[in-house]
Amino acid sequence: MDRSITHGILLINLIVAVIFYLRRKNEVPFFIALFNMIVEYRIVALDSGVSTFITYNYGIDFKFNMEYAYIASDLILLGSCIMLYCFIIFHRPAEKTIKDNNEMLKTFVTKSKTQIILGLCFFSAVSIVLGGRNDAGSYSLLIKIANSSFIIMLYLIIFFSKTKALLIKLTYGGVFLFLGYLTYSNSIRFQFLAWIIPIGYFIVRNVKPGRKIILSIVGLFFILIVFSLAGASRGTDIGGLTTQQKYEVGMQRIVAADDVNFIDGFMMIYQVYPKLLDYDYGIEHLAVFFRPIPRSWWPGKPLASWVRNYQAKYTGKVLESAGFSPTIWGVFYSEGGTFGVVIFSVFWAWMLNYLYRKFSAFNSDLSVILVGILLVSLIPVFRSGDLAGDLAIVLMSFWPIMLFVKYYKKFIKAELRKERLKQLVV
Repeated sequence: MDRSITHGILLINLIVAVIFYLRRKNEVPFFIALFNMIVEYRIVALDSGVSTFITYNYGIDFKFNMEYAYIASDLILLGSCIMLYCFIIFHRPAEKTIKDNNEMLKTFVTKSKTQIILGLCFFSAVSIVLGGRNDAGSYSLLIKIANSSFIIMLYLIIFFSKTKALLIKLTYGGVFLFLGYLTYSNSIRFQFLAWIIPIGYFIVRNVKPGRKIILSIVGLFFILIVFSLAGASRGTDIGGLTTQQKYEVGMQRIVAADDVNFIDGFMMIYQVYPKLLDYDYGIEHLAVFFRPIPRSWWPGKPLASWVRNYQAKYTGKVLESAGFSPTIWGVFYSEGGTFGVVIFSVFWAWMLNYLYRKFSAFNSDLSVILVGILLVSLIPVFRSGDLAGDLAIVLMSFWPIMLFVKYYKKFIKAELRKERLKQLVV
């Protein structure tokens, strides 16, 4: 497709998403449109010579050229358009079916304060102990990322305490700086984003939609700098750099689109399926459910990632664990080619609508936190490459929040039952 047409469609998608947000206060289409634009920037960086294709020897004669890059771009654009417009078509206003309020939430948070602080201390200690370990290849070492949930809950404790004492505010600020340092990692960058984005989303909950869009773009720029700097620290010692130098390193990675090389990953997927491997036909989605099953219990369990499947088929050995992220639409392509991109984009549009309504069901501000969590969860999932693994990271980050919500619902039912009994007595 001609690049001017592509860029025109991207701009139209963004405008439609912004209008939809201003009218319906739903950010998902805006996220999809913005994500697609960020992915497309990789094409711009490659075309202009600012960046070069990734190089990695998988033992396959991959072709990296702009022809394949444009094909990958067009398929991602196709999936993005379908998901965005199907989301708008499927959209239904969220009903506040859970009749709680902020006073109830405050009471429950206050009652749960001890458990929240103990959980925060425990997982912070685990983070310190595992801080120097390489957690990229082991789910057991990812236990520490549950700390993100407890940081969010700590913020709720602070929010509802409404303290005005300067010393206490400074103490809270110091605690969050320490927690930021603790969760900022080059091996799993989502741990930091998993709490800072939902809290930031909560802070601007009452800001007018137009201003919120501007703040979102500014926040995204900050997040990209932080994200890129963490990526740069994998191969460079940035500890001795000044703040200005760190900013420049982060900006260099952003300009070169080194952290959004999804086009490159999709190009590999496009050349592997179906020429070297058969389409997965839904296995990537089913793997979400059977990934937790130990291989010792199920020796024939399907392998994760096209890299492992390729090596098992052609070499009989499994060495590499994963390939470069091809976006979630790359996963869809591996499951059924262009048809898979279309079908699964429709399915995900419906599913995201369903989740957004469920997360927005609380009458209290808990809905704001949960929607923030949904939005930040889309970052690793949309980057993807290993759908089951990415969803596992999301669940391991937020299972404490899930328990919090479960017990909060029980608390609400008990409180509402008490209120009805009081009315009957009166």
